[in-house]
Amino acid sequence: MIFDTLTSPIILFFALGMFAGFARSDLVIPEAFAKGMAIYLMAAIGLKGGVEVSRSGISDALLLAGAAGVALSFLLPLPAFAALRGFGRLGRTDAAAVAAHYGSVSYIAVPAAIRLALPEADPGIYLAMSLGITFPFNIVVNIALIASVARMIG
Repeated sequence: MIFDTLTSPIILFFALGMFAGFARSDLVIPEAFAKGMAIYLMAAIGLKGGVEVSRSGISDALLLAGAAGVALSFLLPLPAFAALRGFGRLGRTDAAAVAAHYGSVSYIAVPAAIRLALPEADPGIYLAMSLGITFPFNIVVNIALIASVARMIG
């Protein structure tokens, strides 16, 4: 299991990025490829969530999980921004950038952590649905946060 994890494409690309950074390489991902990957990832998240909801049907627990996900996608970046400004002593731009990434990172980290820590667990519908619903809200909040910081700066 550890070998499979360490040789997964995510880990290998991370290692490539670290190596390129340490080697002071000018490795650049073409903009068209980056946009294509972003569209692919958003479509995959949405489709996975939709498939899981269609399999299980809509229930009160599902609606509650979706509402909690939407609320958290609005609420998490703002306290993160305040904490990074206060405790982290980061500037506005840096704090906004880190806070904007704060919610997005969990879209990759949470499923990977669940799969690694609890291989027998099946987060299934709730995780997939929550990711599919909250991702657009997270993007909107983060764009608004960064835009407000950009207006303050000049």
